[in-house]
Amino acid sequence: MKAQSNQPITLFKRHPRTDPKTLVMHNQVYRLGELSEAYYESAVVISRKFDGQAESDIFLLPYLFLIRHAFELSLKDGIIVLKELKIEHFAADPEVAFNYMSPIDYVTDIGHNLMKLFNEFKREYNSFDFMDKFPKGVETALNLLHQADKSSTEFRYGTEPQDEPSHIDSASLCAELSTQFQKLSTVIDYACGTCSYLPIARYQGSVNV
Repeated sequence: MKAQSNQPITLFKRHPRTDPKTLVMHNQVYRLGELSEAYYESAVVISRKFDGQAESDIFLLPYLFLIRHAFELSLKDGIIVLKELKIEHFAADPEVAFNYMSPIDYVTDIGHNLMKLFNEFKREYNSFDFMDKFPKGVETALNLLHQADKSSTEFRYGTEPQDEPSHIDSASLCAELSTQFQKLSTVIDYACGTCSYLPIARYQGSVNV
């Protein structure tokens, strides 16, 4: 996921700031975890549209796309974080850890398949042998999202028509996905917090004799 250009985006140049109250900046490079939280918060904003009226039904797919993308970015961030912890504290070779790619290219190469990302994340997490086991509810939610949209296109472009409509409790749906997203974030924080007490042991590379 390399930047296409370091030049200002033409669209943004057409709208220079004139009022501090409407200022928004585009320049900073964010970690995937930060972007994940932003997509999650955006999904929460859309979820407030659900009011039981037919007019709010169309917001379901945008909500699901945003929450799915939030999960995807959180998993990719978690994979990078866990590998960096191995590099920082267990002398893992960074080139081997990321298959001779940059961290962002490594997770981008895995693609949009939530279960592939989850399996990689869980494998990395379990390799630390942490006392806290991975929460099962996260895997269930991710698998259900994956089954509904395996390639991150169904929620973007619309799903195939069903013979019968699904009647969904939006509050229950959003509550489950929010709870499991927060649990996934907590797992990453737990791994970082636990390893923060360990000594630094960076990979020193091969020694030429």
